[in-house]
Amino acid sequence: MRIAVVGDTHAKIEKIKKELERLKPEYLLFTGDHLADAKRLAHHLALDYSGVSGNCDPGSSTSQEQVLELLGKRFYLVHGHQYGVKRSLNSLYYRAQELAADAVVFGHTHIPCCEKLNDMWLLNPGSPSLPRLGKKGSYILIEIDNNLFIPQIIYL
Repeated sequence: MRIAVVGDTHAKIEKIKKELERLKPEYLLFTGDHLADAKRLAHHLALDYSGVSGNCDPGSSTSQEQVLELLGKRFYLVHGHQYGVKRSLNSLYYRAQELAADAVVFGHTHIPCCEKLNDMWLLNPGSPSLPRLGKKGSYILIEIDNNLFIPQIIYL
């Protein structure tokens, strides 16, 4: 299964829409900030998706955090602002540990992250439309099956 991880689109989805049309993932995880973009992408690409609201999604009835299982892997999906991810990933990591997550998928910083700490993946797709630190727009692609879990940052 190919899972695209996207977030922090801020109503600018043309680049990532074209990229996902080319890539043809089977599922979409959205880390918040303009959750309506996730709905538009999923509808346009005929994908199932899971998404959370971020600090720029005021009044959203969608949860700010979600735990889901895909092919036997437990994902903790959250925007991250509520755990101070711009300062440190410690609080987020410990919350994900409490939830027995195999991967914590978060956003908010607009800076991609793809690293494994102990047995847990910390995954932030960055932003395809408003990247920070002079980086290019980005997202994460996860290749997953029963015995395989390979995440990678893709720059646009």
